[in-house]
Amino acid sequence: MAELKANTMLKCKGTGNIIEVVVPNKDADAESMNIFEAKTSGEGEVKHVPVVTREADKYHVEVGEVEHPMDEEHYIALIELEADGQIHKQLLKPGDKPQADFYIPEAENVEAREFCTLHGLWKA
Repeated sequence: MAELKANTMLKCKGTGNIIEVVVPNKDADAESMNIFEAKTSGEGEVKHVPVVTREADKYHVEVGEVEHPMDEEHYIALIELEADGQIHKQLLKPGDKPQADFYIPEAENVEAREFCTLHGLWKA
């Protein structure tokens, strides 16, 4: 048993489903799941670490310094922006551009995460 935190991403070992914790439970059966730890560097970094910029009335999040592929089996499925404790999400599918715009007020604390179907969770 493991204590999970809200916003933790997991992969079910049995089904392969990707799950994000909304309401944590102390008695979660983490043995049946792989917990994703967000990477910030390493192999593939230039195609995975989100780049966040502020443009007028929005935050623009682009995945990687080099554009990430968006193929059927390998693509960015999710981009999240956490701004002052509020989480904003954009789901993506194959063929989309690996980027998202979030029209929100400027925040003091901003962090972005993205989930790649092949290389897991990354953050900036």
